Amino acid sequence: MAETIVDGTQFNAQNIRYSAPKANASGGKSVNILNTQTNSGLRIATPLMLTWGASEFEGNGKFEMSLQFPRGEYANADTDAFLRNMQALEAKIKADALSNSKDWFGKQHNSPDVIDALYTPMLKYSKDKLTGNPDLTKAPTLRVKIPQWEGVWKCLICDEDGQKLFPGEATKTPLDFVKKGTHVAVIAQCGGIWFANGKFGVTWKLAQAVVQRPKGSLLDECLIKLKPSDKARLQAAPAPDADDDDPTSGALVADSDEEDEEEDEPVVPTPAPVAVAPPPAPVAEVKQAVAAALEEPKKKKVVKKKVAEA
Repeated sequence: MAETIVDGTQFNAQNIRYSAPKANASGGKSVNILNTQTNSGLRIATPLMLTWGASEFEGNGKFEMSLQFPRGEYANADTDAFLRNMQALEAKIKADALSNSKDWFGKQHNSPDVIDALYTPMLKYSKDKLTGNPDLTKAPTLRVKIPQWEGVWKCLICDEDGQKLFPGEATKTPLDFVKKGTHVAVIAQCGGIWFANGKFGVTWKLAQAVVQRPKGSLLDECLIKLKPSDKARLQAAPAPDADDDDPTSGALVADSDEEDEEEDEPVVPTPAPVAVAPPPAPVAEVKQAVAAALEEPKKKKVVKKKVAEA
């Protein structure tokens, strides 16, 4: 299998050929890209590159990762050579699409501009904010799908020493190892050229990846180094009674004062005294008081004395 993998830094885009177009169940069709040097599918090994992490594409249950070609001073001879070879492959595919337009599209196209309009780029460039067109002065990304069928991942992930990381633990997936900011070298298998709704493009699928082994945590291994004397004490001490299932049978340890102290109940302020009105007088007394108040005082009789006439 190793002989079918070509070094991406030495790949020659002229060493490819195409299969006949094949219809698929979704109504589109595809054309396989083959390596003429190996007479097998095109598989390319990339140099070490930065990735923005593996993620689900638009929530459709399909996963992918983007390989970022380095910018400026971060680039090296390998990444530059790989980028040139991918650009050459893209240019050849578009030129061959024009030559084979009758077979591939079902109609003859005579203009490269038409092919450019129909083509979905393999290398993704950020867009110029003023023109909205791809900014070819920037470093592009290469999108690689992470294959999964019926919940089963179809790829291998290893660490820098070639030790397998995935498949491994049942709870782990490739997404656990291909994080944002990870540097990764991959073997990508070309999925061929797809045709759908008048458009076409090229896909890549992840076959293998090498990443840095994740750093261990405190739950992975025991990091306590006992002194020889402490180890001897542990070994000489009587073993705990494994048959004692009563958790209350052991010696009781007095709680500390802090544990015994109960929380003080909040002090509720005493409400101010409320003046209480005296109870109302009985109804009979009220009536008598009212009657007395209304009774007019008796007039005194004035007796006039007659004065004797002189």
